[in-house]
Amino acid sequence: MTPKPVAEGTPPGGSLAVRTVGVLGNAAKAELPPAIATALAACRAHGVQLLAASELAAVVPADVRVLEPAALLAAADVIVAFGGDGTMLRAARALDGTAVPLLGVNLGSLGYLTDIPLPELERAFAQLVAGDFHLEDRTQVRCSVLRDDIEVASLTALNDLVINMGPLPRAIEMELRLDGDSLGHFLGDGVVVSTPTGSTAYNLSAGGPICQNAVPCLLIAPICPHALGMRPLVVPEPTAIEIILLRTGEGAVLTVDGQETFVLADGDHLAFGVAEARVRLVKFPQSSFYRVMRHKLNWGGPRRREQKGR
Repeated sequence: MTPKPVAEGTPPGGSLAVRTVGVLGNAAKAELPPAIATALAACRAHGVQLLAASELAAVVPADVRVLEPAALLAAADVIVAFGGDGTMLRAARALDGTAVPLLGVNLGSLGYLTDIPLPELERAFAQLVAGDFHLEDRTQVRCSVLRDDIEVASLTALNDLVINMGPLPRAIEMELRLDGDSLGHFLGDGVVVSTPTGSTAYNLSAGGPICQNAVPCLLIAPICPHALGMRPLVVPEPTAIEIILLRTGEGAVLTVDGQETFVLADGDHLAFGVAEARVRLVKFPQSSFYRVMRHKLNWGGPRRREQKGR
C-alpha cells in the first residue's frame, strides 16, 4: 500500500473517521510502556485498532500488531507520537510528505509540539474518536544546497534549518540575499532559518521573535553577528532566501531540526523556501497557542493570589 497523499486545505476533524491509530515513540523513555497501555485501553473502549511502529516491538503488548514505517503510514488514520518535541520532529520527518495527521503526547518536560499531557490521554482519545478536534497544517522549511551549480543536498525541517560550525567556536562569513537583493556580507556564528512552529526553538534563543503558527512566513535569525545592523527578519512565505558561504573553514554544517546534519563547504549556495508538503497536526478545542506560551514561558510571572471575595 502507498502512503496517503497530501490533501489540499484543512478539513474539520469531524470529516476524518478515526478507526486505526498508529503509535510512534521514544523507546528509551520509562513512561512509554504504561502510556501505550493506557492508549490501548482507550482504543479498545472506543472500537479503534492500535498499531505500533516496529521499533517499539519490545515495549508494546504482545497482541499489538507492529508494522514497518511505510506500512504504518498506509494503515493509520492518525499517528500518535509519545515523547518530547524531539520525538515529534522525528515523527514529522517520518511522515515523508504524507497527509496523515500527527498527535503529540508529552512524556518530556517542555512540550511545545506535544501538547497533550499524559493525564489527559484518555480524554484526548475520546475526543479523537468523536471527531472533536481540528487539523492545523504547519509550514515546513526546505533548503537546497548547491555546490558548483550542482544540488548536493535537499533538506526539510518542521522547526528550523541552522547553519553553524558545530562544536567549533569559529565565525562564518556569509552573504544573505532576499529575492535576489543582497543584504551584504556579514560575519557571525551562523544563521537560523525557521518556520513559525520553530519560532519558539533555536530562533527564540538566538533573539528572533515568537510567531503565531498560522502566520505565512519564515524567520531568519543571525547567531551572534559581528555587526549590530544584522538583525532578525520575518519574511513572507514566497520570499527566496539565499545564503552564500564565503568563508567557513572546516566544520560548518547545516542542521535539520537539531537532529541531522549535512557538512558544508566554502562557496556553497543555500536556497531556502517553504516546502510543498506540510505537516498536519491534531488539535483539540482546549488547545491554545497563547495559553501554551503563557505556561511554557511563564509570561506575566507567577499568578497573583486572587483577592478575597472575587
